[in-house]
Amino acid sequence: MTNKALCLVCLICGLILSALVVRDGKLLLLAVPLLIYLIVGLLQAPVEISLSAHRTIEKVNVVTGEPIQARVAIRNDGGALRNLYLEDTLSPAIRVLEGKDCQRLSLPAGAVTDLQYTFQAARGLYTWAAIHATASDPLGLFEIKQDVSAFGEILVRPEPMKLRHIPLEPRLTLHAPGPVSASLAGSGTEFFGIREYRPGDSLRRVNWRLAARHPGARFTNEYEREEIADFGLILDARKLTNTDGMEQALFESAVRATTWLSEIFLKEGERFAYLTFGERMTFLFPGFGKKQLNLIMRNLASAKQGANLSLTYLEYFTDRLFSNRSMLIVLSPLGAHDTETYARLRGLGYGVLLISPDPVDYIRRMLPRTKINDWAVRAARLERHVQLKQLMKLGVKVIDWQVNKPLELVLQRETRYLVYRGNL
Repeated sequence: MTNKALCLVCLICGLILSALVVRDGKLLLLAVPLLIYLIVGLLQAPVEISLSAHRTIEKVNVVTGEPIQARVAIRNDGGALRNLYLEDTLSPAIRVLEGKDCQRLSLPAGAVTDLQYTFQAARGLYTWAAIHATASDPLGLFEIKQDVSAFGEILVRPEPMKLRHIPLEPRLTLHAPGPVSASLAGSGTEFFGIREYRPGDSLRRVNWRLAARHPGARFTNEYEREEIADFGLILDARKLTNTDGMEQALFESAVRATTWLSEIFLKEGERFAYLTFGERMTFLFPGFGKKQLNLIMRNLASAKQGANLSLTYLEYFTDRLFSNRSMLIVLSPLGAHDTETYARLRGLGYGVLLISPDPVDYIRRMLPRTKINDWAVRAARLERHVQLKQLMKLGVKVIDWQVNKPLELVLQRETRYLVYRGNL
């Protein structure tokens, strides 16, 4: 019984009671049309809902902002439904572009109808379990509600940055063939050095020019070994301040950068592990290939910021998740008390590269230009500069990223300098 029917019943009862109290038949006659109206609705009320539904989604793996077409076909397997309202359940992060996700109609027995619409969704993993169906009489007095199973799922990946290769060359590598120069003699393509000839060396590697200048001696060319690098990606998902808009913008930039780095590493055949550090910690053990990429995309799609935890908790994961030959790439705006943890990671032998979205620069661009704001920004910038210098003295390689600038240019410039200095 709907609120409308409940009000009607109360009104009828009130008129009947009033007629009995005042002994006036005219009041009783006023209740008759309302009673007939209620009986007609009751006689035409649906007894049950017997619907089946099937959901079809054009793409189940898309990039943020890409339009997606969805269709839900509903079939009436029971009796005729004269007043049926169908509504699909959508997340607040989904925006319908075309079509409708709900409709009211009359559905005869055995008939089929559908809901068709095009929508966009923010980054995330979306799951539909059912659609809501409400059947009532034509007068809207009595209704039956039911959830009709219509499963569906889509993965909306972060929008990747259109970037190319970056020259990251870790100091330590895994002893397996790969694309990274290992600074060791072995089988490769780049010239490494010359040594004396040993029995069993291939004649193709004999340096005949040098042998001509030293009669009776033989020399062998050596080439630099190429091995697999082991990377660990750590995404900082902590809320470090109360500025939600700024932190969310920096976090989304860090998520996009993590997406790009993982695609680059796996495309080049590297091995990497992944950890999201925040209120909810998710991790992936080291792996290769498309399977690892699909897993990290699902994790990044649902990554959210959480409580401001101490970075010291990270130390409980590193030795279990990352090998001692891993190079850790941390994407973090940097908390005020994080320096000690980075020092301990360096003490454990990890190479650490910190890509830090700059919160000071972001706030500077948002604030109006006043003397007080300029002084505050200058003080915050000096404090951040001192902290970054401390990390660099510990051996942490720091890239201070102003998120309004292309990350490709920043990485190309900074990593070229670090590789030239032999620091990576």
